[in-house]
Amino acid sequence: MRERISIIDRIKSCCKSWLLPHPFKVAGQVLLLVILIALVAQIIATNLLAIGDAMSNPMVQSAFRRVVAIVLYLAILLITCSREKEEDEMTAQLRGETLKEVCYVAMFFYIAIKIVVTICAEEMPYIMHDETSYFAPIIWMLYYGRFEQKMKNLRRQSRQFNL
Repeated sequence: MRERISIIDRIKSCCKSWLLPHPFKVAGQVLLLVILIALVAQIIATNLLAIGDAMSNPMVQSAFRRVVAIVLYLAILLITCSREKEEDEMTAQLRGETLKEVCYVAMFFYIAIKIVVTICAEEMPYIMHDETSYFAPIIWMLYYGRFEQKMKNLRRQSRQFNL
């Protein structure tokens, strides 16, 4: 007799196999560091050095912003979609719980912003256009911070249990 597997079990097994190996997480963290260094270098170059004239060129600024955005989203993808060093069922459960929590928080903030925009539509008609470009990184930071916090608590609990 053939055993029936539920759709949810199939999705869980597929999602677990879709995760990238752990070194991709490290590469994503390095890319985030590179972005931070590039942004600091751009600020220093614009304000303190003679390169500021070249950076004030709109084409250079646009190209720089695009490269930073591409690298930022690539780093987010690599970090979020990579396995932990020890990926087990508990880690997968934490990943799912964290994603669920962040989705609820994101939904709450999105609805709150929509209400504010609706109330103040005459004064701020473009608030959503400007703010949505930062929506994905903010949601990712919430997810990643919460997931790492839960992993830290789990590691602490396992050390206390083993002692």
